[in-house]
Amino acid sequence: MSTFQIKYINETNNTLRSETVFMRSLKGAKISASSCAPFCTNRIELRNIIGTLLAYKENGIWVNDSGF
Repeated sequence: MSTFQIKYINETNNTLRSETVFMRSLKGAKISASSCAPFCTNRIELRNIIGTLLAYKENGIWVNDSGF
């Protein structure tokens, strides 16, 4: 199981909520983060346990980081 840090950010770049989850894959973490996002979330960031950005979601579209 992989560990992912999920960060929910609003339009003013304030963190709404941050959590750590254990998922089998990045795809599973994306689905979980999308379904659990607070109402006023503008951006969702997924990072690994070290803090490296793996993917983010803005305007309803997931973008994988180029280094991933």
